[in-house]
Amino acid sequence: MMRTDRPRAHSFFTPLFYGSYTIPERGENMKILHINRFFYSGQTTHVFSLVREQQRQGFAARLIMDGNPSYHALKIYRKTIDELGAKIYKPGDVQAIQQQLTQWHPRLIHAHSLVTLPLAAALARQKRVPLVITCHGLGINTADYRPFLQEAAAIICISRRVANSIREFEDKIHLIPNGVDLTEFAPKEKTEPIKIALVSRIDPGKQKAYYHFCKAVDLLEGVEFYVAANQKPPSKTAQYLGWISDVASLLAETDIMAGTGRAVIEGLACGNAVIILGKTCQGILTPEKVSRQKELDLSGLAGNEPCYKNIFYELAKLTQNELYLRHLQKYGRKLAEEHFDIVAIARKTLQVYESVL
Repeated sequence: MMRTDRPRAHSFFTPLFYGSYTIPERGENMKILHINRFFYSGQTTHVFSLVREQQRQGFAARLIMDGNPSYHALKIYRKTIDELGAKIYKPGDVQAIQQQLTQWHPRLIHAHSLVTLPLAAALARQKRVPLVITCHGLGINTADYRPFLQEAAAIICISRRVANSIREFEDKIHLIPNGVDLTEFAPKEKTEPIKIALVSRIDPGKQKAYYHFCKAVDLLEGVEFYVAANQKPPSKTAQYLGWISDVASLLAETDIMAGTGRAVIEGLACGNAVIILGKTCQGILTPEKVSRQKELDLSGLAGNEPCYKNIFYELAKLTQNELYLRHLQKYGRKLAEEHFDIVAIARKTLQVYESVL
């Protein structure tokens, strides 16, 4: 029987709980303030998805974006920001945010970005409410951030790898992966020619893999190649889309995608065969690889040194064997449904809230 006093960290290979679990304080009584900083990353899109789903489930979830997003970022995300009722403030402007909260008192503050931890902690102290932190990546266990981890009532980690980096706080860590809206991210009919997408925020650590993947795709014949990233691809054949907000429409029609983290989850949900590509190349995500892993690793940190020849052979396996490709596409969608549905992710997150209230 599932404990409800303190949810246990869940394995990525145990399907998410969908039962009739209810939290006593719903609607306006459960006021949740989310704080995040604009980044071109899956972190930002996950926060948008989580807040939207909590609002759908009847909770008074609000979002504050701390920072000065670029004109391009605002243009991309304006519709989503307006739909969520999100507010944007100058970095660390505690006074302005406090003014907004004079008539609206959150029961809990949920911080999603390391750079917003001082702000979120200050507001939690001032409002005398619990602080929940989501750790979306590595690099948090430093002298600068450790005091906030100590202060947090609960810490959500998106993967075991992230959780292992802050083991000293194990007693308040909850493993909850990123999730996606499975109605928004859904497959469409896959038509010829085979379409390949690379969706990634390119940083210095991913440059080599980016170069080798593009070089490998350029060696293929009879495919279409799309790149949604923050840097132009070193490719002769790629159609560069820049950083886009409507990734779902792209991935719904592609057959194969490469990326890490949330981008991989989006690709799976849209019925793509997936190659995990980040700082390393983990290759094609297959049922056999998943069955061998105790915890599903989508980080792009645990694979081999990127090499265009090896990537080309992986792509050739997919492009030259339609039955194999279709099998992996169906498997990917099933994996997303079982483990990354934002509806269940939001419920798990709300259980964490209740455990600290």
